[in-house]
Amino acid sequence: DPNWSNFLYDDSERQFNLIDFGAAREFPKKFVDDYLRMVVACANRDRAGVLEMSRRLGFLTGEEPEVMLDAHVEAAFIVGVPFATPGGHDFRANNITHSVSNLGATMLKYRLTPPPDEVYSLHRKLSGAFLACIKIGAVVPCREMLFKVYEQYDFSDDHLEVLSNTG
Repeated sequence: DPNWSNFLYDDSERQFNLIDFGAAREFPKKFVDDYLRMVVACANRDRAGVLEMSRRLGFLTGEEPEVMLDAHVEAAFIVGVPFATPGGHDFRANNITHSVSNLGATMLKYRLTPPPDEVYSLHRKLSGAFLACIKIGAVVPCREMLFKVYEQYDFSDDHLEVLSNTG
């Protein structure tokens, strides 16, 4: 749901800037820690990592049937496609929204808990950014950007195993 009046194009830098102050929101540190781990697990197609982070974040209860777990993991892998391979990701090359919506009926039928509150605003903004990238035909080095953030990020619970950027 991108609102084009919320973006400003800087011609000299050749980049878009988000100027939607309604998009600003603070998230708990533990949520950010685990959400970043989740994105890395999605990028690496790490089923166990996706399931673990999904339970920690509250996407799953741990009591879901296998059909729900399969649909959830497949949706996570689809959303992780832009981050899955090195080099520029062409956002026009695949239809993430359509691919995930095909799994929606299964997830609606077998979901045991609503997604965590934090993700409603976050996913709305992320989907807007993805749609904007599709609209302008952006090619973005998503994996490199993700792992630059990941490698420099200060996790609050350092005792946990760090996910590798190799798939």
